[in-house]
Amino acid sequence: MEILTVKNNKLDYPTLKKVIFHFFPTFFTLFLIVAFCLSWITLFMNLSAGHVIYSVISVINLILICSQPRMLSKIIIKNRNKSLQTDEYIYDLVFYEDKLTTVVDSVENKASIKYTNIKNIIETKDVVLFTSKAGFKIYFEKKNASSEDIERLHAFFDKQNITWKKSIL
Repeated sequence: MEILTVKNNKLDYPTLKKVIFHFFPTFFTLFLIVAFCLSWITLFMNLSAGHVIYSVISVINLILICSQPRMLSKIIIKNRNKSLQTDEYIYDLVFYEDKLTTVVDSVENKASIKYTNIKNIIETKDVVLFTSKAGFKIYFEKKNASSEDIERLHAFFDKQNITWKKSIL
């Protein structure tokens, strides 16, 4: 039995950019934060010591670290467009009592995830992101569902004992 359908979700760069931080594993996120802080420290130490070349290397390092999420999201979109041979990837999420199904009209394909395989759900300002235990991620934009629908889903997943986190990002 169908509980809810969220229609017209897009996998595009502007939307993916909002949640790309959640696509990284925790250890990689921590690594980026530590590398970013160490690069700033190195930059200030080199500037105070007058080492211009090392200061330039530190700035390049900072730019590379900050560009990682953007590069990953562009790679995901590029690979998706290449594999589906379309620039627009629009899908519907259908919530049943035992599974979440993704219905893609452009490629006539359905994929399902049982709720027992969902690891957690992250709610941001604009997006609700589902992560499976295998690492698969799918999301829907909040503008495509009413606040009552989101509250119903929240209550439903609480009954399923699936963690629903609110993110500050």
